[in-house]
Amino acid sequence: MHGLSVIKQSFRKSWRRSRDISTTTTGIVRSAILPRLPVEIWLMIIDELGAEGEYDALIACARASQGLLWEVEKTAKRYVPHTVTFRTPAEVANINLAPRWRGPFTVHIVGGIQRGRRLPIPHLTTFASRLAAKWTSLSKLEIESAEWGLDLHSSLHNFSNFTMTCLHLCDVAFPTVVTFWHLACALPHLTWLQLCGVEIIETSIDAQTLSALCLLPASKLWRIDLLPPPTKPVAGRPQSLARHSAQLLAQSMPLLKTPPWRNVRNLILWDVTLSTPAAFARLLGALPALETLAINGSCSFPEHGFNPSDVPLRPDMLSKLTTVELGKSFSLFSDPQSVCDLVDLLIHSGASHHLEAIMVWLSQSLRVTTSVDAALNRLVMHTGQSLKKLILRVLPRESLWMYIGASTHAGLNTANTHLERLVYSVGITRGDGSTIAPVAELLHQVASAHISHISLIFCVTDEADLAKLWTRLPQLDAALSQTIFYNLRLFWIGFRRVNEFIESPIPMTRLCLPNLDTRGILQVEQVSGTIHTEISWRNGQ
Repeated sequence: MHGLSVIKQSFRKSWRRSRDISTTTTGIVRSAILPRLPVEIWLMIIDELGAEGEYDALIACARASQGLLWEVEKTAKRYVPHTVTFRTPAEVANINLAPRWRGPFTVHIVGGIQRGRRLPIPHLTTFASRLAAKWTSLSKLEIESAEWGLDLHSSLHNFSNFTMTCLHLCDVAFPTVVTFWHLACALPHLTWLQLCGVEIIETSIDAQTLSALCLLPASKLWRIDLLPPPTKPVAGRPQSLARHSAQLLAQSMPLLKTPPWRNVRNLILWDVTLSTPAAFARLLGALPALETLAINGSCSFPEHGFNPSDVPLRPDMLSKLTTVELGKSFSLFSDPQSVCDLVDLLIHSGASHHLEAIMVWLSQSLRVTTSVDAALNRLVMHTGQSLKKLILRVLPRESLWMYIGASTHAGLNTANTHLERLVYSVGITRGDGSTIAPVAELLHQVASAHISHISLIFCVTDEADLAKLWTRLPQLDAALSQTIFYNLRLFWIGFRRVNEFIESPIPMTRLCLPNLDTRGILQVEQVSGTIHTEISWRNGQ
């Protein structure tokens, strides 16, 4: 064991000397040290380095082992923490600063709950003063179960040394709106704000508050996520605090000429629960740079009817909004009248004339639609020639009992003459009469000669699903032989198999679509995990 310690000390000295002398440390360590030792010795050295927290040396081992000693690389990476959690100032003070480690990816600051009350987090100040400028690999700061009592003015210098781009706040209470936004503006590299159960104690916005907000500098923040409630309530906290909506942002974002949040481009909400559609319009109007609006949960306005006179509609209001994403829970659980109010808001504000991309969940039938379907179809119609991407996802049949029926025809509109990309996804079950029929009907509604990409995603359970699908695929081959699809460059079909033992559907699918295959535009793939639509949408495919 004494010999092992000598070898370890020799490695440590060699590594640090090479690090100080040259920027090509990995090559020096790989060529000069790794080949000289058996794997078993390296693993014992890594165990000791890990026990002593020599993370910089461990990272060097991992990098130097790439392509040579896979087991050494894997073991070394396992010792280097991805996340470091601090619950007390003492835990921060005990961090050894001697190793030149650039720090973890995430730091988690926990206050805690005592007798139903959140605890303060003085260890955040300790962390900022000791490690913020040293842990330069830090990308995300998480703060959980905390009562914000820090004096930001006395800590501004330390906070300016933070390098993270993402701030995650879960069950955190701020005394005022100004304190909440002061934190976001004090972090110079912050671009992404994630909020879960954040509370602002004093919500009134008076003249003094407005003046204080106007004095804050413009933040680099470009994305805000209001996350869904945790699957389990926070221990010791009332269940009601697990509810999330746009209420927090409505309280903290008054209309200002030059707001500190003026660079926010993406707003991703869990649910929208505000008193009126006009209140939501004022929130959206406070984000002059907004490009993407996503609502993943339900939408509910107790008072219905959008009256443009209730909102100061400006010519530039929502003028940059190009993308609207409405999730599965939005279509399942939203109040139908509130969905109509939301569509009215987007139409009367002029936002619908700028929309280039829409993603929605609809019922399976394109002829007998729900009230929600009808409202969303009206939005698609009003986008007219601006719409370029449309993603339609089909709700599971077992979920449709929640719907209120209607008889309005749904689908594409002849006004959508500049549509370029269409994505449609559906699950196949034996109870369905025909899965292909509504898809073929949708294709016959296409009025855009600009369409170049069409993607279909089918979720299949067994061989019987595939057999039924193959008998009806020629309908798609015929529908896509219309002259309007002359410019089609890619027809992509993805299969997500519930049963992985199902035979590959790729060869038979090509046989059932001979015209598309001959044109060289057919692409068939098997999709594992989540449906490919999400990936395609985010990547702009």
